[in-house]
Amino acid sequence: MKEVTAIRKIAPIHVIVYYPKTEAGKEELARRVSDVHATAVNQRLKSLNCPTSQKLELLDAVIETKKKESRERA
Repeated sequence: MKEVTAIRKIAPIHVIVYYPKTEAGKEELARRVSDVHATAVNQRLKSLNCPTSQKLELLDAVIETKKKESRERA
């Protein structure tokens, strides 16, 4: 069990995560976390007041950063 604090503008939220013990459970958790992250990035990009081309450049930069982090961890 690990306690995670998510910081919002209003007040922090404390979330307790019970990590799965099976490989299938770990893969499912990773997929769900990835989905939440992708949704958050997408919503933030949509809310920006800039041209679509600039939003696409930002999205590409996020993707490249995550790929680089993945390679460094491997």
